[in-house]
Amino acid sequence: MKRPARILIVDDDPVIGKMLSRSLSRHGYEVETFESAEDALAKAEDAPFDAALIDLVMPGRGGADLAETLRRILPGLPIAILTGYTNSPLIPKPGKSGMAVFTKPVIMQELVEFLHTEVK
Repeated sequence: MKRPARILIVDDDPVIGKMLSRSLSRHGYEVETFESAEDALAKAEDAPFDAALIDLVMPGRGGADLAETLRRILPGLPIAILTGYTNSPLIPKPGKSGMAVFTKPVIMQELVEFLHTEVK
């Protein structure tokens, strides 16, 4: 039996993290949620994840920096950047394979389609 895909969620808003976690769990994903980039990185170095959902703007280390770091330690990791900002210089440029940007409030079906397509 194939194990469920493991999704890393990083959002400094615990309400959003919980909402994403519940919704993705209902879709059959195994989810771990963190409120800081530092905590997420500590776990990512020890545990395999199949994809990451990262808030763009967080206190301390921001989402774009976290995404770059995760891509270095977990090459090819699909990453969805979540943001409430439609025009921000922090938003990674599109075109990187396995990376997408979703504007909050996130349409869950679009996010699930991204994961379904990107998680092998």
